[in-house]
Amino acid sequence: MRALPLLPLLFLPYAVAFKFLAYSPRFASSHVNFIAKLADSLVERGHEVVILSPIMDRSVKMVSTNASIISLPICSNCDRFERIMNDVLVSKLWTYKNMFDLFEGMEESLNAWTNRCNETLHYPGLIERLRNEKFDVAFGESANSCFVGLVHLLGIEKYALTDSVAINDLSYSFSHTPTNLAYVPGFMGGSEVMSFTQRFSNVLMYTMAKLTRQWSLKPFRQLFQVFDENFPDIEELSALNSLYFVNSEPLLDFPKITSARVIDIGGIVVSNGAKSLNETWSSILDLRPRSILISFGSFAKSHLMPELYKKNIREVIKKFPDVTFIWKYEKPEHKISEGVDNLIETTWMPQNDLINDPRLSAFITHCGQGSTSEASYAGIPLLVIPIAIDQLRNAEQIKRNGLGVALNRDDLVTAEPLEKAIKEILDNPVYSEKAKSVRKMLLERPFTMKEIFVRNMEFLALHGPLRQLDHYGRHLSFAQYYLLDIITVSLFVVLSIIVILFFVSRRIFRAVFSLVKQKAD
Repeated sequence: MRALPLLPLLFLPYAVAFKFLAYSPRFASSHVNFIAKLADSLVERGHEVVILSPIMDRSVKMVSTNASIISLPICSNCDRFERIMNDVLVSKLWTYKNMFDLFEGMEESLNAWTNRCNETLHYPGLIERLRNEKFDVAFGESANSCFVGLVHLLGIEKYALTDSVAINDLSYSFSHTPTNLAYVPGFMGGSEVMSFTQRFSNVLMYTMAKLTRQWSLKPFRQLFQVFDENFPDIEELSALNSLYFVNSEPLLDFPKITSARVIDIGGIVVSNGAKSLNETWSSILDLRPRSILISFGSFAKSHLMPELYKKNIREVIKKFPDVTFIWKYEKPEHKISEGVDNLIETTWMPQNDLINDPRLSAFITHCGQGSTSEASYAGIPLLVIPIAIDQLRNAEQIKRNGLGVALNRDDLVTAEPLEKAIKEILDNPVYSEKAKSVRKMLLERPFTMKEIFVRNMEFLALHGPLRQLDHYGRHLSFAQYYLLDIITVSLFVVLSIIVILFFVSRRIFRAVFSLVKQKAD
């Protein structure tokens, strides 16, 4: 665990209540939920948390939380962002040919993010109100460039970065920890065992992410220079974080290089446990000996998948009459369950409660970070069908740990792969046994993720900013960091010695040969 240097603090009582600011733009449900869970962890400990929640997408609702919320109205051009997220991007998830197809609308999205930040900073009375709150610590997601500029503007020196995903290809600039692209799959990567082509792809995606990051920072730099032409660089402010919390479960994730400031808190969103099912859902699980849950999350909507995929899923479900399938499907008017006796369709379900019920046999999922964490803690076998982005990486984690079977999205073109995978997950007990074993391991860890997060944040409030965790490596050039200058000079010296020895040996050989020849004559 990354937090080992600070774990002794778990036994120290804190009598002081601190005040925390959380920055959580409302643009995606999983991200909003993640920040809210972190905030609630601090509130439960007796601290005060204020969540600043500027709206970017009106379809994303604020989750229930015990923290105070400052909600800002949607920005003037965020309707474009809504269109990209809810129409353009979502509609492509089931049909895109390569990752570049998902980048459409990037410039419009950046403009929306920049304008959202600008309107937040100039919202009447907001900056003065936040300054008067005198926050001890702030935290927000690393990808949001507005956050670090805002906390600097507010004079908050103690702040932490968070990520609701397991890995961020851009994290070196703020974690001070380099990635190793030879064996650590990137954000949109796959397995740790990579061919030459896969390693090349890993490097390419990392390079593109880095270039995109630099491109996206320019408008934010200009935005904050309005307040002060000498305003610190956004990248530098990101690097001055004291702690960096990532939604990675080290017992399941791919091993990676890390540093003391990077703290894994994977699974913190499910640390509150599951509730008992109500009578309606309980009766559904009692319909047949076995039950399977199908959900592709809130982003990859089932009703948008190609009709051929839907047809094949329905046909496969019919082949398992003794299994009840519960499918999260957003459009009741499609009547997706019509003619399929063992299919229950629903627009919503208590997912975490269902997968924790022992009557559920398996979970078919897109392998999003939230669903993967919930399933791991529930001990439920998985049939994963990753759609895009980090889901591909998450699916490889599931395979690596023996927690389930993985299919590609395009495997749904025919019914046979899905039917075979369901038979495997139901009939082979190894997946259920491994899932239960992993669940036991996660639940019996020495410290919960909630404890690790809260205690480290309290430590930061007391003793931050933690400049002791900075290291000089981030200031080195690429050649210096990887010792290319040393290697180059060393090779030059070695080659020079070899060349000198060659010519000296050559002259000696010629001299000896000439002397021998003279004597022979």
